[in-house]
Amino acid sequence: MLTIVASRPEVALGAPCVTACKDETATCVSTECQGLVKRPLRHCRKSCKRTMVHDCFADLTVCGATVARPPKAPPPTGGGYMGGGW
Repeated sequence: MLTIVASRPEVALGAPCVTACKDETATCVSTECQGLVKRPLRHCRKSCKRTMVHDCFADLTVCGATVARPPKAPPPTGGGYMGGGW
């Protein structure tokens, strides 16, 4: 029997939009931001990322994401010392 294990753990757990859209964002930056430097380049990169992730949130199939956002970590549980006065 052949078992396939994902080489990227985030794929196995469910890729959120930011992770899933990295390739699409890189393509946008390479085409839309060509020839820009410094501040205009930063703004262009940010715009590409914002646009791709926004589109992914609206439709997960845009980048092949399985979830819009990564799961939140559970809040820390008690167990610490809570000193109580005198």
